[in-house]
Amino acid sequence: MKKKTYNIVCYDYIYNERVFALIKNGGISAVITAAGSSERFGKDKNEQLLGDYPCLVHTLIAFERSEQTVQTVVVTRKEKIETILSFKEKYGLSKLSAVVEGGRCRQSSAAIGFHTTDPGVPFVAVHDGARPLITPIDIDNVALAAYEYGAAIAAMPQVNTVKLITEDGFIKQTIDRKKLLAAATPQIFSREIYGKIVEKFSDRFSDFTDDSSMAEELGIAVKTVICQPSNIKITTVEDLLLAETILSGK
Repeated sequence: MKKKTYNIVCYDYIYNERVFALIKNGGISAVITAAGSSERFGKDKNEQLLGDYPCLVHTLIAFERSEQTVQTVVVTRKEKIETILSFKEKYGLSKLSAVVEGGRCRQSSAAIGFHTTDPGVPFVAVHDGARPLITPIDIDNVALAAYEYGAAIAAMPQVNTVKLITEDGFIKQTIDRKKLLAAATPQIFSREIYGKIVEKFSDRFSDFTDDSSMAEELGIAVKTVICQPSNIKITTVEDLLLAETILSGK
């Protein structure tokens, strides 16, 4: 069979019978977390315009265009549910199946979203609503890796020189940045694995900063997939300005 790469920029999948089998047995339900207080931003960052659309809509459109995404579920604050539900018709988001109220922390919100998804879809993705520049190709690349290994996350190389410091602020060691990656989202797991995560850590969600760290504690190997550096998280006003610059191609 003639070699055909899935995405030469990020993750190099060769289309062959094995990959077709992975896709046939795959499919993801995407849980989009958007229940945060946006304290550092100062106002609801998910509703801030980025180009022609609110930030959250950019995120939902990316999953709408992802070949591997079957459905999306948004987890948000109670007062935002009706607004986000209105996005379905307004922006043609046919895969948006539910908008539900979040929990006490980001991981508990993701768990609520997980329990809302279709149990017949074999994989679940958790993605930050505030990462609006994720691409459909990156989503599908992470999904393919998850189909193969059971768990996979989007990640980005560390471009800065990183220092390990002492408690009083002196440099102790320079870390080899080639061995470091910045974790991002989506983070995608088989439904079985994510179910184990939710069951095991339901009373400890706030101890973890992302879903893959919970998988690690269970001894589950998590595959990393390099994604586009534009997959930034909107946390501050400066981040939004950077996203606008990236989106405009300047």
